[in-house]
Amino acid sequence: MGAIILSLIAISIFMPDPETTQASASELTTKETATEPAIPESVWSYSEDIDKMTDEKKYFARVTSTNEIEFDFPYHGGSNFDIVARKDGKETDLMLTVTKGQFISSMGDEIISMKFDNGKVEKYYYTMAADGSADVIFFSNPAKIIKKLKGAKKVKIEAMFYDAGKKVIEFDVDGLKWNH
Repeated sequence: MGAIILSLIAISIFMPDPETTQASASELTTKETATEPAIPESVWSYSEDIDKMTDEKKYFARVTSTNEIEFDFPYHGGSNFDIVARKDGKETDLMLTVTKGQFISSMGDEIISMKFDNGKVEKYYYTMAADGSADVIFFSNPAKIIKKLKGAKKVKIEAMFYDAGKKVIEFDVDGLKWNH
């Protein structure tokens, strides 16, 4: 009887642990996967919505700034920005939004500076939101800017902010897919 118990103990000592063996196989798979080139994900996010009145689809593409701008009170804590393309019915809009802060406007057409990749600085018109919101601006020629965004990797936008002056917002915009 003692010999059988000793034999079982010896076998259990020298038998490979199934969990260890499984972990080793998992590690091997991870190592193999790590050598494969990673497929970059788009920096753009896309969404759709249904208009509750017309039942028409709305399409959106959004990218967030790579830099954060620190404004004074009451907007302290870091502000981020989004470029948003929106197709609503037959209208296409291109917006720039700020999470905390206010764009400056004199209630007419304003001019904003943009630089695509290493190109020259270009001026574009924008208007404020019809509802008076100061955290969003609408570009006046969205089709032209969207076309430039589709061919660019980076864009810098210089905008004027309430009680803060001009600030430069930076975006990685590579890979925009917009066919609306």
